[in-house]
Amino acid sequence: MLKSKSKLAVWLTTVAIMASLFSSALVKDAHAGIANGSKFLGNIIANNVPSNFATYWDQVTPENSTKWGAVESTRNSMNWSAADTAYNYAKSRGMPFKFHTLVWGSQEPSWISGLSASEQKAEVTQWIQAAGQRYGNSEFVDVVNEPLHAKPSYRNAIGGDGATGWDWVIWSFQQARQAFPNSKLLINDYGIISDPNAAAQYVQIINLLKARGLVDGIGIQCHYFNMDNVSISTMNSVLNTLAATGLPIYVSELDITGDDNTQLQRYQQKFPVLWEHPSVKGITLWGYIQGQTWASNTHLVTSSGAERPAMQWLKQYLGGGGGQPGTGTGSGAYANFESGTDGWSASNVVSGPSSSADWSSKDTRSLKSTINMSSGSGHYMFKSGNADFTGYNQLRATVKGANSGNYGSGLGVKLYVKYGNNYAWADSGWKTISAGGQTDLTLNLSGVDKANIKEYGVQFIGASNASGQTSVYVDNVYLWN
Repeated sequence: MLKSKSKLAVWLTTVAIMASLFSSALVKDAHAGIANGSKFLGNIIANNVPSNFATYWDQVTPENSTKWGAVESTRNSMNWSAADTAYNYAKSRGMPFKFHTLVWGSQEPSWISGLSASEQKAEVTQWIQAAGQRYGNSEFVDVVNEPLHAKPSYRNAIGGDGATGWDWVIWSFQQARQAFPNSKLLINDYGIISDPNAAAQYVQIINLLKARGLVDGIGIQCHYFNMDNVSISTMNSVLNTLAATGLPIYVSELDITGDDNTQLQRYQQKFPVLWEHPSVKGITLWGYIQGQTWASNTHLVTSSGAERPAMQWLKQYLGGGGGQPGTGTGSGAYANFESGTDGWSASNVVSGPSSSADWSSKDTRSLKSTINMSSGSGHYMFKSGNADFTGYNQLRATVKGANSGNYGSGLGVKLYVKYGNNYAWADSGWKTISAGGQTDLTLNLSGVDKANIKEYGVQFIGASNASGQTSVYVDNVYLWN
């Protein structure tokens, strides 16, 4: 009998080890999507998983199937089938899963409003506990959704406004912390990215939760009605306000509308503001397939599987494919200076560099410096730091000179890179521009150690008969195959 138990124990141990190895193999081979690095780029799953989901995305949020009204439309009868589909897919692929959402005034069960306060509290408690028991290994949980805009009908049963003004939110997070002890708990709302006043009010709630150790991150939805027309300066202001809490930011429901060209321009201008902010740790888009998004013209892939220009650009910007005109890569080589200097510097200039609306070859702004021209005078606008141009054959940029000053026989311009441990030099060769002139520059990267770029930029040289002060501009710096 003991020997039999011993054999059984060995067999069970072997099975456990094999299961563990299989699980580890799934995680090891799970890289998916177009994003590289520590940040995720996710999307939603409805009732079925799109066949090309892992081609683009590496994080999963259920669109509706983990909302209370969808799970328990009939009291005491919970339907988890669609939620299980999304959760199991994420876990089998090693993708982070977010449970969305526990407490929300919209899509709550219709029957909850008719109960007594004590019954409401018991039902909400039961719902949160049931969700935690089934999906306790969720990486993230949207605990309270839209507290500023969609308060639940039962909020008075779970604390109401109370002494803090948001006692019902605090109670919800306390319950969620017990039900999901291993998950990062998030708050989520819309109307934040485009409204600094709403962001300030949001932070008041967040700080109440943070002081109690109840919140692990901040969700901002970023739907088209807040994103399409918001300014870059407002976006940066709001992100910095949220970042001052010390908590990570998660863009939770991003979508942007427009015809092909308008949507592309909006993504090019605004997505990098979100992605490159140091406090933003991940972005989830709210649908991507034509006919399967909640708002028209937000899709990135047509119903036939063709990628819209914004999707093509996203792939390039995040490092997932061959170059297209005016597109960038995850290496940081792409710069359009719409939201600032993009980390560029200048030397031997009177002023600058700065992002300027004086001129642009693409979008609305470029990088500007003012220089004093003289015979052989050298001036530079550049970006220093390690960069990787692997997979690309050319570096391109557009430059322009202002109408002021005496250009003489022409202002010399060239695109250059410094690479390798000895800072070897390669350039595009000289072109000249006259007052008000512009030109496109192309640097062939053949023979360059593309994995070890130390600096890249534009050099300007004054002609022998040049004099006076002028402004020079650089725009649309990108890699190309």
